[in-house]
Amino acid sequence: MRRPSLSSKRFMLQARRRGARFTPVLLFVLSACQEKAPVAPRPPVEAPPVAPVAEAAAPDAGSTGAPASPRPEAPAEASRTFSRLKGSPRPAWFLCDGTNRPRIAVVERDEGGSTATLTWVEKREGAPSTQQTYALGEVSPGAGQRFYPLLQGGKEVGHLHAVNPGMLPEPDRALIPPFVSLQAGGVDLSCRWMLGVRVLGFDGTRSVLVTQEGNGFTYQSFDFAAAAKAKQTRVEGYGQTTPASRTVSGGTEERNPDGSTFTFRNEGYTYVLRAGGEASLEVLKDGRSVQRTDLLAWTYAPPPP
Repeated sequence: MRRPSLSSKRFMLQARRRGARFTPVLLFVLSACQEKAPVAPRPPVEAPPVAPVAEAAAPDAGSTGAPASPRPEAPAEASRTFSRLKGSPRPAWFLCDGTNRPRIAVVERDEGGSTATLTWVEKREGAPSTQQTYALGEVSPGAGQRFYPLLQGGKEVGHLHAVNPGMLPEPDRALIPPFVSLQAGGVDLSCRWMLGVRVLGFDGTRSVLVTQEGNGFTYQSFDFAAAAKAKQTRVEGYGQTTPASRTVSGGTEERNPDGSTFTFRNEGYTYVLRAGGEASLEVLKDGRSVQRTDLLAWTYAPPPP
């Protein structure tokens, strides 16, 4: 076999060196081609199915589009709840006027939303109030419902139950916080709740309620003396109440910077309910004041939009 000459060896060595220099360039070009190659798009993510709900009312003429689905409190965000059980009025979250037992719970929430304090009031004149404080757990949403867990020592010992007004036939009339029941301290309490409530509160002897439908107002009172035997009735499947001790329709409203004054007249009696940052009930007979009481806790809602 013939051996390669010295000049041939030099040529082969130079070729190998040139190949070594060109190899990185070739790899770079191949890599660039791969980066420019088209990538197949990800398949679209399908939205979870949503249960059908009642058709929402058309937006006002000045609205730019349909409103988003409201949060549980959204229609009631303009409402205000106060308690004077500890003296001067202080803000509260909501009140639950029991319809299945003669008891009321006034619920307060700290600014950070981490704790809830329940003040229990028995529907007995002169009965002392009691108080319990819980940590608030993560909200558990359901089909049109929301449950706020009440925790002690990291364990759930109760809950606050709210409905989502967006699931109701007239969500714009859910004017007060939509809590319909609660469970705490071994007590299940159903809350007086319905659409169109402008004022809900209580003094030392009765609960009071003012509702609005269209331009009409209705006043109702529920005497504590009858609360223990009062039978709960459902309100259109989502709320509840009890038979009223007194009902007066055809009232009027006078607005003021702090809230509203509602006036109702019936058979010589006039019932004047003032609500806002303060709240009181006055009863007049033939124009003369015969009774006046301050409410111990109340929720006031401005007129519906």
